[in-house]
Amino acid sequence: MDYQEKSFNISVEINQGLEPLTFTIIPVDDASLSTEGALIFKVTRDKETLAILKFDQPHSWQQLEGKLDQNDVNAIGQAIDTHNG
Repeated sequence: MDYQEKSFNISVEINQGLEPLTFTIIPVDDASLSTEGALIFKVTRDKETLAILKFDQPHSWQQLEGKLDQNDVNAIGQAIDTHNG
Protein backbone atom coordinates (compact mmCIF):
# COMPACT_ATOMS: atom_id res chain seq x y z
CA MET A 1 0.00 0.00 0.00
CA ASP A 2 1.35 3.43 -0.84
CA TYR A 3 1.57 5.85 2.05
CA GLN A 4 0.09 9.22 1.23
CA GLU A 5 1.04 12.27 3.29
CA LYS A 6 -2.12 14.30 2.61
CA SER A 7 -5.57 13.87 4.06
CA PHE A 8 -8.36 12.50 1.91
CA ASN A 9 -12.10 11.83 2.13
CA ILE A 10 -13.84 8.47 1.93
CA SER A 11 -17.53 7.55 1.98
CA VAL A 12 -18.51 4.45 3.94
CA GLU A 13 -21.89 2.83 4.52
CA ILE A 14 -21.85 2.39 8.29
CA ASN A 15 -25.55 1.89 8.93
CA GLN A 16 -26.91 -0.47 6.30
CA GLY A 17 -29.72 1.08 4.30
CA LEU A 18 -28.75 4.66 5.18
CA GLU A 19 -26.68 7.11 3.17
CA PRO A 20 -22.90 6.55 3.34
CA LEU A 21 -21.03 8.78 5.77
CA THR A 22 -18.06 10.83 4.62
CA PHE A 23 -14.94 10.72 6.78
CA THR A 24 -11.71 12.65 6.49
CA ILE A 25 -8.71 10.37 6.79
CA ILE A 26 -5.44 11.87 8.00
CA PRO A 27 -2.21 9.85 7.82
CA VAL A 28 -0.38 9.99 11.16
CA ASP A 29 3.39 9.77 11.50
CA ASP A 30 3.74 9.19 15.24
CA ALA A 31 6.28 6.70 16.57
CA SER A 32 4.53 6.69 19.95
CA LEU A 33 1.50 5.00 18.34
CA SER A 34 3.42 2.37 16.42
CA THR A 35 7.02 1.36 16.88
CA GLU A 36 6.98 -1.15 14.03
CA GLY A 37 6.41 1.45 11.32
CA ALA A 38 2.81 0.43 10.59
CA LEU A 39 0.56 2.82 8.70
CA ILE A 40 -1.67 4.80 11.06
CA PHE A 41 -4.68 6.92 10.11
CA LYS A 42 -6.85 9.33 12.09
CA VAL A 43 -10.54 9.05 11.20
CA THR A 44 -12.42 12.34 11.57
CA ARG A 45 -15.90 13.62 10.83
CA ASP A 46 -16.96 17.25 11.24
CA LYS A 47 -13.48 18.02 12.66
CA GLU A 48 -13.95 15.50 15.48
CA THR A 49 -11.58 12.54 15.79
CA LEU A 50 -13.60 9.32 15.91
CA ALA A 51 -10.78 6.79 15.88
CA ILE A 52 -7.16 6.09 15.12
CA LEU A 53 -6.68 3.01 12.97
CA LYS A 54 -3.57 0.95 12.29
CA PHE A 55 -2.99 -1.10 9.16
CA ASP A 56 -1.98 -4.57 10.38
CA GLN A 57 -1.79 -6.59 7.19
CA PRO A 58 -3.73 -6.65 3.93
CA HIS A 59 -7.42 -6.19 4.70
CA SER A 60 -6.81 -6.18 8.47
CA TRP A 61 -7.18 -3.07 10.61
CA GLN A 62 -6.84 -2.47 14.35
CA GLN A 63 -8.37 0.41 16.32
CA LEU A 64 -5.78 2.09 18.56
CA GLU A 65 -8.12 4.77 19.89
CA GLY A 66 -11.86 5.34 19.61
CA LYS A 67 -15.09 3.46 20.14
CA LEU A 68 -16.02 2.14 16.71
CA ASP A 69 -17.13 -1.48 16.50
CA GLN A 70 -14.92 -3.86 14.53
CA ASN A 71 -17.34 -3.98 11.56
CA ASP A 72 -17.04 -0.18 11.19
CA VAL A 73 -13.26 -0.38 11.56
CA ASN A 74 -13.15 -3.02 8.81
CA ALA A 75 -15.42 -0.98 6.50
CA ILE A 76 -13.39 2.21 6.98
CA GLY A 77 -10.13 0.27 6.58
CA GLN A 78 -11.37 -1.29 3.35
CA ALA A 79 -12.24 2.17 2.01
CA ILE A 80 -8.72 3.38 2.94
CA ASP A 81 -7.25 0.32 1.18
CA THR A 82 -9.32 1.09 -1.93
CA HIS A 83 -8.33 4.75 -1.91
CA ASN A 84 -4.62 3.97 -1.54
CA GLY A 85 -4.85 1.16 -4.10
